[in-house]
Amino acid sequence: MKSVLNVLAVLSLSATPLLAQPADNHQHAPGDGHIHKPRSEVRAGSMRDESNTAYFWRKSDQAFHDGDYERAVNLHRAIVALDPNDVESFSVGAWLLWSMEKHQEATAFIARGLAANRDNWEMWNAAAQHYDLRKMKPEAKAAYVRALSLIPKEEDSQMLRRRLAHAAERDGDVALSLQTWRDLVRDYSNEPVNHNNLARVEKLEKN
Repeated sequence: MKSVLNVLAVLSLSATPLLAQPADNHQHAPGDGHIHKPRSEVRAGSMRDESNTAYFWRKSDQAFHDGDYERAVNLHRAIVALDPNDVESFSVGAWLLWSMEKHQEATAFIARGLAANRDNWEMWNAAAQHYDLRKMKPEAKAAYVRALSLIPKEEDSQMLRRRLAHAAERDGDVALSLQTWRDLVRDYSNEPVNHNNLARVEKLEKN
């Protein structure tokens, strides 16, 4: 009952006036950053079978494209109130808060996601990318390390390992960055970007 009341309270806040334009600093994160995309596509005539979370996702996507980021965030708060394991909602909600320059709220939202998903590698990956955006270098590196320790063996870890290598370099941990690139070259020998970055970081180590 309490969770239902929480959702209703969040939804009452989500009825914000439509913003005329997105926030001036709104941008997608560079490179491998977050990209907001529709979570669900509902065929006409099938909305009666749509779950609450799918409905909120659809509405949040609509709010995003309308430029009403405040409402989109409130819808993501409702989603995670219903499903605390919806890692993507924590990730997108935090990114939207960051884009609105609500940095402390964004980090708190990520912390809430981590508390509910301690052993989920995707949540740690989302946290690490958020810390990257906020230039929280030690936290980003540590979160990527944690994500890699949890990622299933059947998952392709190349992109996650590249992010770790870059985060380690930014944090001044050239040794970890170098070892990560060496492992990537070993495991993905046909990828030129791994060889190029290895050569670049090897020069840093010598200097």
